[in-house]
Amino acid sequence: MYLESINLSFIQPCTTDSKRIRIKANVPRNISDIFPYLNTYLKTGIYNKKANTFVFNKEHKIITMFEDNINVAKLINETEAFEVLDYIKDIINEVDEKREEITPCDELRKLPSPIEAYAYLPKLNCKKCGQETCLAFATKLIKGECKLKRCLHLYENGNESNVEKLEDMILLLGYEL
Repeated sequence: MYLESINLSFIQPCTTDSKRIRIKANVPRNISDIFPYLNTYLKTGIYNKKANTFVFNKEHKIITMFEDNINVAKLINETEAFEVLDYIKDIINEVDEKREEITPCDELRKLPSPIEAYAYLPKLNCKKCGQETCLAFATKLIKGECKLKRCLHLYENGNESNVEKLEDMILLLGYEL
């Protein structure tokens, strides 16, 4: 087993959301050699070889891995913190077990931005999706906070390629359609 445990070292209020917490946890070994494999395995992760970090989201949580510790932001409570640490440990161990089947990737992946998603929207600002503007909708879409089907005008004739491009972005980010 690559990683036996991850030990919670502190809990603090989250700096980006006062209703949530952030944690720091220590790992008993240097885990940076698994980052290129995680980069291939978790399509929404970002491996920064120069900074020696791996960052990814799990739902609303932001997980940042360093060689000897892991930070997680936007957790609801301590119970969720332990659940996420177990999830991270399981993912790391799973990737290590499949290491022979995974081609490591050092590429610094660029994930789609709200502006890129906005480019494929109808730009009518009709508010039928529940957002004030198409840009606000695109932002929520990229964050995984709303579904593409809420944009009714997008599904009109002639927008098929835009729907396909937006669906590809959503899948790349690891969200369900």
